[in-house]
Amino acid sequence: MAFDLNEAFQIDIAQMNLKEVHSVVFRLHEPKIPFVIWLLENPNSPLALPGKISLRHHDYIHILLGRAISSEDEAFVIGFTMGNDLKTNKLHLFIYKFFAKVLYPSPYNFSAVDLINFNLGFMYGRKIKVKQINEINFEIYQNEPIGILRSILGINTDEIKLIYEY
Repeated sequence: MAFDLNEAFQIDIAQMNLKEVHSVVFRLHEPKIPFVIWLLENPNSPLALPGKISLRHHDYIHILLGRAISSEDEAFVIGFTMGNDLKTNKLHLFIYKFFAKVLYPSPYNFSAVDLINFNLGFMYGRKIKVKQINEINFEIYQNEPIGILRSILGINTDEIKLIYEY
């Protein structure tokens, strides 16, 4: 079962702004990212795949999607950012899934269930109206309520919950 930020913290994050939620949810979460992950996912890498995004903005996507930091949530968020980037093709997906399943170190490597969540996130990223969310400068939206940002971007957390219930 997926982790729900609202339920976990018993707060309505839709009324809070992006900066507030990030400081509450991710204040203690500053992982050291292994090089192989940096290589494929960081915008500063010359080999980064479509969907590449900075770590802080990646955290913002977790918040906007209502996902926490379990491996299933992480897979969904990465799938979402890759699916939402229109430059992503089948070769990119093959490369990413191979690395995530075989070459990423524990605890960052994906299980079969994580890959299913990655695919669900990918499909949801393709579905929503605003594309290239990974390229948005979220710094200018830090004081906007999460609910407003979700509405602008076309993210519906009720739909995401239905995806997990299916």
